[in-house]
Amino acid sequence: MICSNCGKEIEGGKFCPFCGTAVETPEAQAEALAEEAPAAEEAPAAEEAAEATPAEEAPAEEPAAEGPASEDAPEIEQTPASEEAAAEAAPSEPSILEPVEAISSEVTETAPIENPTETVPSPIDAAPAPAPAPAEGPAAEPAAEAAPVAAPVETPVAAAPVEAKPKKSKKPLIIALSIIGAVIILAGAGVGIFYYLLVQKYNKASDAFDNGDYEQSLQLYTELKTFKFKDSEYWAECSQVELDYQKVDGLIEQEDFDGAITILDEVIEFYEGDSKSDDALALKTECETVKEAFADKSAKNYFEAKNKFTALTTLKDKYAVQVNLCDAHLAENNRAWMTIIANLYGIQSNDLALAYIKAPKTDNDKFISEAFDKGTTDYDKITSIVKPADDEQKALLETAIKGLKYDNAVQLVEKLDFEKAMAIFTELGDFLDSKAQYDSAKGKMDELNKKYDAAQALYDNGEYYKAMVAWNEISEWKDSADKAKSCKQTMPDNGSMKKGSGSISMKINAPSSINALLRVYNSSGEVVAQTFIAAGKNTTIKLGAGTYTIKVAYGTEWYGEKDLFGAKGAYLQLKNGTSETFSLKKNYTYTLTLQSGTSGNVGSKTVSGGAEGM
Repeated sequence: MICSNCGKEIEGGKFCPFCGTAVETPEAQAEALAEEAPAAEEAPAAEEAAEATPAEEAPAEEPAAEGPASEDAPEIEQTPASEEAAAEAAPSEPSILEPVEAISSEVTETAPIENPTETVPSPIDAAPAPAPAPAEGPAAEPAAEAAPVAAPVETPVAAAPVEAKPKKSKKPLIIALSIIGAVIILAGAGVGIFYYLLVQKYNKASDAFDNGDYEQSLQLYTELKTFKFKDSEYWAECSQVELDYQKVDGLIEQEDFDGAITILDEVIEFYEGDSKSDDALALKTECETVKEAFADKSAKNYFEAKNKFTALTTLKDKYAVQVNLCDAHLAENNRAWMTIIANLYGIQSNDLALAYIKAPKTDNDKFISEAFDKGTTDYDKITSIVKPADDEQKALLETAIKGLKYDNAVQLVEKLDFEKAMAIFTELGDFLDSKAQYDSAKGKMDELNKKYDAAQALYDNGEYYKAMVAWNEISEWKDSADKAKSCKQTMPDNGSMKKGSGSISMKINAPSSINALLRVYNSSGEVVAQTFIAAGKNTTIKLGAGTYTIKVAYGTEWYGEKDLFGAKGAYLQLKNGTSETFSLKKNYTYTLTLQSGTSGNVGSKTVSGGAEGM
């Protein structure tokens, strides 16, 4: 069977499954032909005919119908599958004639069509509406009466005359045609309602999309695209892209930059040529920069990472803290411990520019600012103020506190406070070179103790000047400074330390401004006489006749009989004219005036070895 409207071959049914046009079945066409044949009573020659005349050979003229049949004649005259019938079966615009109960359960509300003048094609492109079932209700009974009309018409083949039949009433045919028309109208109305419901769903999906409810728009557009309704397939994909786009911020927050970049690539491709594609591309570039910055940071390339974080635009504020953390790590490399703490406190107080250092406002600001400028050993105060926000910041703070302790221990070593320094190095364990610093501190302490003990031994041996020198070398160690001061001895009295015997007297005059110690040696180098002469005074010693060598020590500070006047003293051997010896005779007295400047009656030469040369 061929559809009279679209020309497609169909297998059966009352409506074309392709265009929805009402279709006449072969039975209906046969019935139409049968009605056009003249009735037996209207043909005078019918009773006399030997054979029945076929319907198609009936005279063209038909006696005028009797009674009301003349009014029904226009309804009997029917054009099969005419354009008017197709137009009646499938109206060009949706129209709701009566309330319809069989509304899709998926749609719970209806609204007026946004554009009532829109031309609505009767068929749905992707899924034509099925032919509606016969209407229920009162119209069903007349339809049953019309059933004989649908039966095939048999052409008489017997030659014997046929007994004339009563004229067939036209009313059942009129009723049948009315039912068919109603069915066509209802089918058209059903198609219109179905299309109307799709339009409403489309509008609802559009509103959901405009309001950012992409989950609902995706659901509705997905349902619509199964009918290939308008551009639902595009908007379903668009809704999915927007749903994915909404996940980008969360992925960035989780530092899943690969996931964010994958979605942004999807957005860039989908919206190619649109400003949204440009925005997505810019954000993708930012994500790639952040990803590279974190990679540099993980590789401890903090300077490069800092530059990348600083170069951000859209995500600059989000990762501003990372700039301070990179600065903290750079400070860690440079052992600038208070710079680490300053940055951590700046992050905590949301003062990433560290303005509080120059302009502190709170007590905590002042403490950290002063510690930054001058340093501190109040580690407990620092940890009570600075509260790290995550593991990275905790590790940095821990490193900074250890660094401050380390520096303090090094300073204690410089101050020779070895025991405190060694205790700190022990506490620090493997931090930096704390173990090596401990060993170095212990070595220095042991060396100083050794020097201290040596100085004490010199002192105990009466070598007061040497002991003083030794303690002065380690004056900051223990009580060395006080020990050195105790080495200087009280100046002897004039004429003390006298030694000598004999009948010969020798008077000795000391210079006016300096003290002197005189010693007389025999030819064997033994001291046979000595005396101490205070500055500006004189004394006498006794000697026997003989030849002697005389040595004199001059000075203002006294360090005992062994070190005499120490390194600041002058140690000379006296000369008698050009001779270095003095010959004394019996019955003579001698006066020896020691030289002071150009005065004196003896010459001298320097004794090598200082006090030890005496």
